[in-house]
Amino acid sequence: MKNNIFNYLCIIYFFFFSCSKTNKNIEGWELVWSDEFDKNKIDLEKWTFDIGTGAPVFEDFPLSSSIFTPQNFSKDNFSVRWTGTLTTDHACKYTLYIIADDGVKVYLDNKCVIDGWKPQPPTEYSFTNQLLGKAYKLKIEYFESGGGEAAILGWECAHRAKSTIGKKYLTTESGDLGLMGEYFSSKNFKNNDIPGFTRIDTSINWVTGGDGWGNRELQYYTNRQENVRTEKGKLIIEAKKEYFQGSNYTSSRIKTKQSWKYGRFEMRAKLPRGVGTWAAFWGLPTDWEYGVWPRSGEIDILEHVGHSEGHIVCSVHNIAHSGDLSRSDQQQSTIVKNACTDFNKYVLEWDEHEIKTFVNNKRVFTYVKNNQPWERWPFDKRFHLITNIAVGGYWGGEKGINDNDFPAKMEIDYVRVYKKAES
Repeated sequence: MKNNIFNYLCIIYFFFFSCSKTNKNIEGWELVWSDEFDKNKIDLEKWTFDIGTGAPVFEDFPLSSSIFTPQNFSKDNFSVRWTGTLTTDHACKYTLYIIADDGVKVYLDNKCVIDGWKPQPPTEYSFTNQLLGKAYKLKIEYFESGGGEAAILGWECAHRAKSTIGKKYLTTESGDLGLMGEYFSSKNFKNNDIPGFTRIDTSINWVTGGDGWGNRELQYYTNRQENVRTEKGKLIIEAKKEYFQGSNYTSSRIKTKQSWKYGRFEMRAKLPRGVGTWAAFWGLPTDWEYGVWPRSGEIDILEHVGHSEGHIVCSVHNIAHSGDLSRSDQQQSTIVKNACTDFNKYVLEWDEHEIKTFVNNKRVFTYVKNNQPWERWPFDKRFHLITNIAVGGYWGGEKGINDNDFPAKMEIDYVRVYKKAES
């Protein structure tokens, strides 16, 4: 008898599980894109990743050092002068690259070949010229004003792809591999209250000081199996307490390669538990036609912070209101008691007139265009979808982080995109 009951329950479970995967039809909507996560790995034709801490990622160069200056040295308002020789191993046309945040100058045989001497976000400069297979005198001058720091020295020619210049090709005046770096505690190559220092840098490849994706989040986003993978028909995003590339936590932020203007967007998911977690399913503009955030808008289908388990928040951001939205018409919330123990369906319906969000077919939030200008309605451009678990940040870390709650997982059954069916 017990075996019969068990078998009967298994059949019922299998029936409902199969329906959730196969019954994709919705009256009035036509399915245009989906991922059921039933492959043994993430479909990279559909998804890509944000990597790092919010500091820029330069895919042509390997991972940078996570420590630019020593612990007691200023992280702002300093300067560096690197000197030595650069040896080329082929006689051909070379392109030298330098990425800098903030100012930079590059001298080759005492001639300034790159001049970017101004405060700026990470910017890439290049110089192309025919070089012989010999040693050239090299000098790089750099200053950091504030915020993050970036300094990358690379090259490219017919014999090698774009890459960082390694220590094999750099030599100090005393014959050591690398460049001699003189670090000064001011922006004009002088020392103020903090003494300067010198060291040999075997390569120039630094990108540090990310702003935690604008929220002072503490995780380093990766695309490693440890943080994002498929398992038994589910997409797993896992935040872990571990030191990685200068951060004390890792997680993943995965986003669609395709973008849409208007439609119905669904995710069926079980959200992560844990004080300090900040999970989201949301959309960002792909082309930023109205300008940088928040001018081009943001649509949050769901946000959930671990210190307020089950509290689901839905909102839109624009240049009129972009920070705390709790007292505006741009945010609403609901309680889903089983958000972290069971799968629930989170939905956005968006057209040229209004934005609506739902949890399990119950409407949570409505934002109407009416006759509002673009400052209140930048939602007439295409957006892509993102899902992630952040750690800490202004909201996620509002009540601290409980390291005992990690690892923390979000399990996603499917993501689907619909367009309105033609009548």
